[in-house]
Amino acid sequence: MHDVSMVLISQDSTLASVVQEVVARTPGIRLERVQDHDEAYDRVANHGAALILSHLTPAGPVAGLTRLLSTLEARGRGVPVLVLSDEYHAKQALALHRLGVTDYLSRPLDLGRLGYLIDILTLARRLGAARPESVAPNPQPQLAVIPGDESFFFLGRMGEMIEQIRRIAPQDTTILLGGETGSGKTRLAGVIHRLSPRRDKPLLTVNCGALAANLIESEMFGHVRGAFTGADTNRVGKFTEVGRGTLFLDEIDSLPPVLQAKLLRAVEDRVFEPVGSNKTQPLQARLISASNRPLDQEVASGRFRADLYYRLNVVAFNLPPLRERVEGIPQLATAFLAEFGRRAGRLGLTIAPEAIRALQAHSWPGNIRELRNVIERAVALSDGPTIQIEDLPDAFHDPGPAITLKLEPSLTRPTLAASKDEVERVQITAALERNGNNRLRAAAELGISRMTLYKKLHKLGLMAS
Repeated sequence: MHDVSMVLISQDSTLASVVQEVVARTPGIRLERVQDHDEAYDRVANHGAALILSHLTPAGPVAGLTRLLSTLEARGRGVPVLVLSDEYHAKQALALHRLGVTDYLSRPLDLGRLGYLIDILTLARRLGAARPESVAPNPQPQLAVIPGDESFFFLGRMGEMIEQIRRIAPQDTTILLGGETGSGKTRLAGVIHRLSPRRDKPLLTVNCGALAANLIESEMFGHVRGAFTGADTNRVGKFTEVGRGTLFLDEIDSLPPVLQAKLLRAVEDRVFEPVGSNKTQPLQARLISASNRPLDQEVASGRFRADLYYRLNVVAFNLPPLRERVEGIPQLATAFLAEFGRRAGRLGLTIAPEAIRALQAHSWPGNIRELRNVIERAVALSDGPTIQIEDLPDAFHDPGPAITLKLEPSLTRPTLAASKDEVERVQITAALERNGNNRLRAAAELGISRMTLYKKLHKLGLMAS
C-alpha cells in the first residue's frame, strides 16, 4: 500500500478531530487541514491528494467550493470531493452533485458511512502501482444522491445510470431491469424505491421463479376460502399487501403463460381478482420487474407475451455483469469488507493488492452476489487486519487443472454466448468438484440459488455429471 494525503477544508476544530479519528481507522492516509478552498487547491496542485473533504456551514458561501470544483475540472485534477454540511439541503446536494461533488453528507455524521467512503475513494491511489495496468482508472466515481449505503454499487460503468435513475425514480413509471443472476437487480430495485415518493410504503418482492406455478398465482393475487383444495382460509396476496408501495417482480421470465395473461390485465387495467373470487381489487403499487434472460429474446421464442413485455418495458435498465466492470471491484470489495468487518467487530480491515488483482482476474459467474459471498468468507476465515490472497477460496490463488480452459484451434469463431457458456461450464464444474458434488454448497459458493444452479446445469448439459 502507498501512503496518500487527504485534504480537509474546515475551520471547525471539533469536526477536524472527528474526521481524524475516522481517518485513523484506514492505514496509509494522512489528513491535512486547510482553512479555505484556495489553499486546498494550492495543496493539491503542489503535493497532490487522493480526496478532498469540504465543510459547509449555514453562513458560509458555497462560491469557494464551486470555484474549486471548476478549477479541478478545468485543469484535469481528478480528485473526488466529499461535502460535509452542517445542515441537509436537498437542492444544494443535487446542485453540487451536478458540479462534480462525489457525495454529500450532513451532520450528525454517519461515521461508518464516512469511513467506508474515505476507504473506497482513496483505495486506487493507495494501491498505486499495484493496480493492474489493464484496468482503466476511475479517479472520480460518481456516488452522490444515492440513499443508504448503496453508493458503492454505482461505481464503474454503473455510474452512467445515476442521472437516469434520479430522473425516473420519483415518477410512477413501470421499470424493467435486465441482467445476469447476481448482477444487482434486487439492490437496484431497492434504490429506486428509496428514491421515490413511495419510500415510506412497503417494498415487496415476488420471486416468480422460486415457486411452483400453482402457488405463484396465490402468492401474487391471494385467494378466497374454498378456491382450491387446501384453501381453508382467505389469503391476502402481495398485490394487496403492498398497498401504495413498490412491487418487485423478480425472474419475471419464469412466469407461466396463464399468469402472464392475468398480470397483463393487472398492468393494463390496474385491477386484479384473487383466486376464486369475481370481485376486483385495485392495483395501487408501482411495478418493477426483473429478468435474468433478455425478455425480447423470450418474446421472439414465444415463451413470453409480447403485449406484456411492452407494458413492462416502459423504462429499462440493463445491469452489466461484474466481469465487464472490473474497475469497480476494488471499491465493491472494500464496501463489502467494511460491512462484514462491522458485523464482526473488526473495523479498519483492508485488502492486499495481490488479493485485489486475483478478484479482478476472476470471471464472476455469480456476479456481485458471488463477490459478496467471497468477501464474507474471507472476513470469517482471516485473522489479521489485511485480507490476503490466501484468505480467498482456492480458485483465486491455486486454480489447478479443474478450471483450466483448453483452447483448440477452430475453423469457426465462437459466439459471445458460446464463450460465456464455456466460462460458466468451467466455473460450475470446478465449484462442484471443490464441494464434493454437493449442489447446495456449490451454489452458495457461486453466489446463486440452488434453482438457478439446476437451470444452468440443464442448459449446459451438466446434469449427468
